Amino acid sequence: MRRAIGRLAAVCAVVAFAASCSLQPSGIGAIVRPLPEEPSHVPAPVLPPPELDEPRFVDAPTEAHQGKGNATVPLNWPSGVAGFLKFDCPKCDGHIAVKTDGTESLLVNASDPYHGTAWFNVSLGGKWVHKLDITADAAWTATITDYRGLPSVEAGKPHSAHGDAVLAIPAGMTRGKFTTNSRGHTGVWTLCDGRLDLVVNQLIPYDGEFPLHGQAFVAVEAYDGDWTFTAS
Repeated sequence: MRRAIGRLAAVCAVVAFAASCSLQPSGIGAIVRPLPEEPSHVPAPVLPPPELDEPRFVDAPTEAHQGKGNATVPLNWPSGVAGFLKFDCPKCDGHIAVKTDGTESLLVNASDPYHGTAWFNVSLGGKWVHKLDITADAAWTATITDYRGLPSVEAGKPHSAHGDAVLAIPAGMTRGKFTTNSRGHTGVWTLCDGRLDLVVNQLIPYDGEFPLHGQAFVAVEAYDGDWTFTAS
């Protein structure tokens, strides 16, 4: 009897030792070496390059809106076509703003009576404009034209104006000269062959030149200043 109990104790000891050496759950899963990927005989698809959203300077019908005070104005202007907003509020006596849902988000930021022009849909890869949000305290008119509605500068002939404006520059001009005595902020942008450049950014009177090439457009941001531009 004692021998049977001894043999049973020995068997239990062997079983316990084997159980202690077996794999126990760790809570992090088993570690498996990655297998080498099998070569694929299916060629990868060739995707076309992404298309760039380029603004177009094409003919489009003039669009006009009238209102009084604050308003949201949905536009019928075609997507991707460069537009030029002429905004008039001759009896405004406070803050004036015209915002859009596009890349050029703030077209007008002025005060008191206002008359000026700003561009939109001119940024490469930009978000197109589909509405205007207008802040004003009097009657206003918003007129949108294509490039044909802009004043065209003649070579060597000074163009004098007041406030915000956009000018069309015929091909063949290589230099632009800009002069202002305004002590407010003055900014001048050029758009040449699809490239936008800020060529003047001043808080003091300015008299200088900058390069032009190809058919160009010049945008002046100086709602309260007089200025003169000459192309040559």
